[in-house]
Amino acid sequence: MTELYAEKVETALQTYIDDHSGTLTREQAISTILEKWFASHGYLPPQQEGRRPEDLDASNDD
Repeated sequence: MTELYAEKVETALQTYIDDHSGTLTREQAISTILEKWFASHGYLPPQQEGRRPEDLDASNDD
């Protein structure tokens, strides 16, 4: 990793932490970012409540 790239990533990471009221540690921020990225790219299932699409049928309709 080049020094310029590392600086950009560090700046973005600090901005992310600041945007969350500074309540996240560096490690928590990295973990959250990676988890969201992996979920949005199909490597992790999305974090949501309810039934999986394959478990839905007409009997589930309200």
